Amino acid sequence: RDSVASRGLGDVYKRQYKSSASMNKRMFLALDVSSADKATLALWRTQNLALPFKVIEPNNFHVTLAFLGLLANNQQTNLQALINQHHNDIQQHLKLLLPEQTYSLQLSKVGYFKKAQVLHLMPEHSPNWLMYLNTTLVELSRSSNITLEQKRYQPHLSLYRKVKPALTDTDFIIENTAIKHAMCIKSFSLYHSYSTDSGVKYFPVKTWKL
Repeated sequence: RDSVASRGLGDVYKRQYKSSASMNKRMFLALDVSSADKATLALWRTQNLALPFKVIEPNNFHVTLAFLGLLANNQQTNLQALINQHHNDIQQHLKLLLPEQTYSLQLSKVGYFKKAQVLHLMPEHSPNWLMYLNTTLVELSRSSNITLEQKRYQPHLSLYRKVKPALTDTDFIIENTAIKHAMCIKSFSLYHSYSTDSGVKYFPVKTWKL
């Protein structure tokens, strides 16, 4: 089902951007969230955390590995080529970290980014395989002449944008909202973030299996 939906979205994306190959694109690397997990988390949000803020559409659910900003075509091409080149090594190293090869991410806390005004879900602890993947992809991005912010990596899945503390007690929500959901992660992608009449869309330009 995920692959069919992706092909349909891909056809629309290609029609929209077929003449824009030279444009700079706002891009990021992220863990892919399955359709089943997206549906489960969207239902949990409706039942447990319905708030009057800008909702992140379930189709846009993801866990960012590295925000890349605006990329020129050559930067995107170089990054994809570098990840392709190192993909097998990445997979082999992940197997050493997690021999059972079940890449699970346990979402167990609600968090709030005050500056970005984003309410999100996050793990209590970041697994070793995820930290390795983040570190490796950040290094490959910098090797592609992409400038990244120097800050501690905090994996998260965004639920709401434009969350203003004056309108809700974010501390109370964080302390009193319980969740325990384990996502099964099978791949990561290079995403293009672009605007449409119906809002922001994220399209996976290239996907790599874990």
